[in-house]
Amino acid sequence: MPLLALAYLAFIGLGLPDPLPGTLWPEVAPFYGLPNAALGLLLAGLSAGYIVAGLTAGRIIETLGIGGVLAASVAATAVAALGQATAPPFAVFVACSVLAGLGGGAVDAALNAYSARHFAPRHLNWLHACWGIGATLGPGAAALLLARGAGWQAAYAAVGATLGLLSLSFVATRRRWDDAAPAEAGMHVTALAVLRNPVARLQMAVFFVYCGLESGAGQWAATILAARGATPAEGAAAATLFWAGLAGARIAMGFVVDRIGPDRLLRLAMPPMAAGAALFVFGIADLAALLVMAVLLAPVYPTMMALTPRRLGAQTVHAIGFQVASAMAGVALLPGLMGVVADLLGAGAVPVVLVALALLLVLLVRRLPRV
Repeated sequence: MPLLALAYLAFIGLGLPDPLPGTLWPEVAPFYGLPNAALGLLLAGLSAGYIVAGLTAGRIIETLGIGGVLAASVAATAVAALGQATAPPFAVFVACSVLAGLGGGAVDAALNAYSARHFAPRHLNWLHACWGIGATLGPGAAALLLARGAGWQAAYAAVGATLGLLSLSFVATRRRWDDAAPAEAGMHVTALAVLRNPVARLQMAVFFVYCGLESGAGQWAATILAARGATPAEGAAAATLFWAGLAGARIAMGFVVDRIGPDRLLRLAMPPMAAGAALFVFGIADLAALLVMAVLLAPVYPTMMALTPRRLGAQTVHAIGFQVASAMAGVALLPGLMGVVADLLGAGAVPVVLVALALLLVLLVRRLPRV
């Protein structure tokens, strides 16, 4: 199987388990007799594993090679899902979430490190669109199994079995990933050296702000619209539109990013994205404003990954791991901060935070060195 095709499948697999904790929680919580707040333990474990994997990915890749990391990490995500499918004690269930985060973060870092060096920016956009496909298929499969009378364990088992098969593909091809990697003998770079690089730190800041903004807009859209008088169904539809727009735009951007130029595309997209966020603050054409934000945010993550080797050279492997960790930290922290703002000032104040993050993202992207 060509490595590009396997990379597409891997990104779909990476998205499969991510939405399962929230999707299946209405079934899992009564099974364990837990309050809804306990879902935070699962999400915290997942985020912690993801961040640790991102911070250590560079060193692990140097030790095991990209092929070895991909094979071991996809297997870890499969073991985590299959472990949860056995309905173990809840402490073990949380530990499996940590393992899933470790595996997912390592896969994310290794795949992005390889793809940024070997594939054109259009493929990076399409690869990350595949994550959205996986994040749609995972809950869809769970809904189908539940509708047919299967328990929540069946959904975790199905995802775990799928990831197990995918891990066998990486075991079979593990040497090809490293044979195709460019030789960098004598160019060993320490993680500390990367953290001292101002460009690397600036890119980490972009990923932190971007992912917090993207996740915050998608997670809070329904609540904001409900505060403005929308029905729950309309709020859910708005959130669906946002995520669908993000995935669809990444597919579309793949056809134009190489023609426009990845650096230029980001600089052109950010100011109108912030304008869309401003429209959302004032409640002007809410659905259109959300869609504008989603479409113009879509190329940031994959295109920034594609540009990392050009900006950071031999520091790329460590830098991409740090970027993945920064992205997950943004997802973990900034939407929660929006929740604090909503509790203190009301849901109507959350769009103001979104605008502030959007303007900060415009500034950070403008400061990036041109390539």
